[in-house]
Amino acid sequence: MQRTRGASAIWIPLMAIAIVVFAFAITRPRGRGVFADKFNLKPNIGAQMPLKTPLTDENGVTKTLGQYLQVGRPVMLLPIFYKCNGVCFTELDSLTKMLVKEVAVSTKKSAESVVPGRDFDLVVVSIHPKETVELASAKKKEILAIMMDGWKKLTPAQQDAAYQTVDKGIHFTIGKESDVRELTATMGFEYTYDEKRDWVNHPAAAVFLAGGGKIIGYNTGGQFATITVRSGVRDAAKGVVEPLGDVFFLGCFKMEASSPRTRTLIQILNTAAVSTVLILGITIFRMFKKYPSNTLSPGGPTV
Repeated sequence: MQRTRGASAIWIPLMAIAIVVFAFAITRPRGRGVFADKFNLKPNIGAQMPLKTPLTDENGVTKTLGQYLQVGRPVMLLPIFYKCNGVCFTELDSLTKMLVKEVAVSTKKSAESVVPGRDFDLVVVSIHPKETVELASAKKKEILAIMMDGWKKLTPAQQDAAYQTVDKGIHFTIGKESDVRELTATMGFEYTYDEKRDWVNHPAAAVFLAGGGKIIGYNTGGQFATITVRSGVRDAAKGVVEPLGDVFFLGCFKMEASSPRTRTLIQILNTAAVSTVLILGITIFRMFKKYPSNTLSPGGPTV
């Protein structure tokens, strides 16, 4: 009987598959999904926001949501928390960079740009129940300083005008947990506060509100594209409801190393590993079938 290399080599991927499947079987979690009981985003286009909900700004002044809309500009409402170093940072960083460019464009009298304090108001609300006015004030100062740094190429007069406009159009606020949850519940923005870690598990989303407080559109995920913000602000100014496109889901969360959710992540990784090995095994099998290894020459050793 002659020995072929193809017949023995095919067992390599098959053994690898067996090992990974066994590992998957013994580590497969019995818990719920990764984000179960953590956070979610259920867009609620056209919903009426509660206008009487009070919020306290970075100066310690308390206003209702409706009062921010009474100045005649639409509102972008952004729920985050100020100590967050995850997606909240990404959201603010992206939005700040975009607004720096929009303000610079506005100095050229472009009708295309949208500027806070001129075209809309940005109301940032903390979803962390223990955050303070001091934190809100520090965060606004930080953002304004970044913006000023981005306006270095403008003339001093333009910089001063830009600062004055944006300062009156950006509001960093806090509120009672029940009041904040009233706002976020209407948005479909579901989050949980983990007191043990002093952390908020939350999605990433902002809403555009028309003058009467109706939800006109959403920005989802950690990035703010210029076209999305311009469209959201303009539609909100007209009261035109935006059709909701693809929702990019992103958020912040922390979890126990041994929790069902962590084990679910292990399951996901295991499943990916199994799929990879299966594909590899099938590919190798088909290669050996299509291109069989040459048998040893008749003069070679036999069994």
